[in-house]
Amino acid sequence: MENASLPTDVGSNLTTTLSEDANLQLYLAHIRDLALKVIYITMGTVGVLDNLFVVVTFALFVKITDKV
Repeated sequence: MENASLPTDVGSNLTTTLSEDANLQLYLAHIRDLALKVIYITMGTVGVLDNLFVVVTFALFVKITDKV
């Protein structure tokens, strides 16, 4: 017994291709995610280098004050 409310060819309904607009939106979303990753990595690298500069400056300050 077949249910009349369901389409008989369910596979063709599930495997429809995306439109060009949807493909473009997915592509732009991928580019946005990649750009955010690059920005976050750059900001993290600058933060780490800044912290290393502070530690080196503090160490040199301590070394200079020991001599004085």
